[in-house]
Amino acid sequence: MHALKISFNGNPNIGLYCFATDAYCLMPIHLSSKIVAKIKQVLGVPVYQVSIAGTDLLGALCTGSSDLLLVPEIIRDEEIKQLEKHKIPYKIIKTKLNALGNNMIIKGDTCLVNPEFDQETIDQLKKLNLKVFKGEIAESPTVGSCVVITSKGCIIHRDASEKEIEHIEKLFKTTSDIGTVNMGNPHVSSGIIANSNGYIIGDLTSGHEIMRIESALGFQNG
Repeated sequence: MHALKISFNGNPNIGLYCFATDAYCLMPIHLSSKIVAKIKQVLGVPVYQVSIAGTDLLGALCTGSSDLLLVPEIIRDEEIKQLEKHKIPYKIIKTKLNALGNNMIIKGDTCLVNPEFDQETIDQLKKLNLKVFKGEIAESPTVGSCVVITSKGCIIHRDASEKEIEHIEKLFKTTSDIGTVNMGNPHVSSGIIANSNGYIIGDLTSGHEIMRIESALGFQNG
């Protein structure tokens, strides 16, 4: 099984609450063991239940890759200890735009960020050996909210221009398609959790939306 439709206590915006890579998945502390087990099966990676800044908004606040998790400086000391307990490599990023997941797209050593990031933030990212580019998608500076990307493919905000789509594909060396989630929400990362093994989508997502997502993320023949 590589796909799952689900909601968290009736909320279909599941992507705001989880962060997944090909090495692990971070999920809120208060989710049931039944939901955790299902997601672990689909994504095929260890699942760790944690909080960031005392909230469940892991997908909005975190970003990164299998090798390095980026977290905002509002993370608490006890939360850092949990990451260290699970042996998750992390780096604290100091920026006023604390919702790193909403404001950044990372794949490999390439990073597209909100153009409002200041030079100090850019320098922090470059010190992590990331190639940093600024840009918008569909006139939105919160680029991370507009894209879900894995090693197999990419789904992008439905209103992204052809130029923006071409830029994303070239920058991240990926194939892509535009789409929506949860009956028309173009901010696709709000309703999708994905890695190269599988994906989870909000339970309001229509059959047509699922077909676009499935194809874009490289699971059409999976």
